[in-house]
Amino acid sequence: MEDRIVRRSEMVPCRSAFIDTYTPGSHLKDNFSIIGPGVTENPEQVINISEPHGFNFGAAGQPPRIKNSLHSHFTSEVFLIHEGTFEIYWGLNGENHKIISEGDVVSIPTHCFRGFENVGDKYGFLFAILGGDDTGGVEWAPQVFEAAEEHGLVLLEDYGVWDTQKQPVPEGSKRIMPMSCKQAESYDNYTADEMEQRICRKDSLNPLEDHPLKHKKFGCIEFHRLIGTSDAMIPGGDGFELLLHKAVPGGGYNTHSRLEKEVLVSHSGSWKISWRDENNKGSFVLEPGDLVSIPNDIEKSIELVGNKNGSLFSIINSDKPALPVFGYTDGRR
Repeated sequence: MEDRIVRRSEMVPCRSAFIDTYTPGSHLKDNFSIIGPGVTENPEQVINISEPHGFNFGAAGQPPRIKNSLHSHFTSEVFLIHEGTFEIYWGLNGENHKIISEGDVVSIPTHCFRGFENVGDKYGFLFAILGGDDTGGVEWAPQVFEAAEEHGLVLLEDYGVWDTQKQPVPEGSKRIMPMSCKQAESYDNYTADEMEQRICRKDSLNPLEDHPLKHKKFGCIEFHRLIGTSDAMIPGGDGFELLLHKAVPGGGYNTHSRLEKEVLVSHSGSWKISWRDENNKGSFVLEPGDLVSIPNDIEKSIELVGNKNGSLFSIINSDKPALPVFGYTDGRR
């Protein structure tokens, strides 16, 4: 189980993960691949847990005024803002804008160019979920390729990001070219109001009144279904379910297991996870920014400990997960 825990301090940044590595304004961003096969364009990117989960989970860290260039994905991309204030922008020229802050969640559709910039006054950090084990890679707006080439970077099929100022392009390698302007203009766009419907604001969450987990809660804890089935704030289409649990100290859920894999991410507060299988048992605490991948059929209980209120994200590798299965003890051990 220790190998399935990733502390915030154990997440390894890469500053050459994508084609815009040298482009001014994007040159200081940190990219993290944390769970899944990964979506990086640099084969040397470190991945903490490479085991397929049905989704990829990563992160981006950016100093103030540093941005992530306009790109698109073949599967939906969900941002969980962990620290700081970001502006997301979308459209072929990034002409549309929304501010998202700590605790907000946004799901960006496929076939839509998007980017994001840290507009706060401190280092910003967001988690990102991409549906599927094989996400199909990244599509960049044509101007991103043009800017990258001005600084010596090209993208090669077999080698990924390649610095032509350090080494010539290997003989026989195939270069990935930007899409045509006509193709780029065919990508979808959304009004500000339409995109707002895809944002879960931390101050406008509505906890579910009825759910099996609520029947086995102890203390004061709220259950929020953000992305997934029909009663979620953002219904379906991502291939996974995203939940949020908010509690005061002492709140939690009794022992239960799932048929699916589940990733728990502490957004705030200290969360004690007690677990057991046929042969072993143990417990650990997730601090803000830490996460754990729980295998299917592992029994666990969850409790907010310490003296601060907390929020815990849960990502389940199905957008129609089975109901949790409850054990015979309350798990508070």
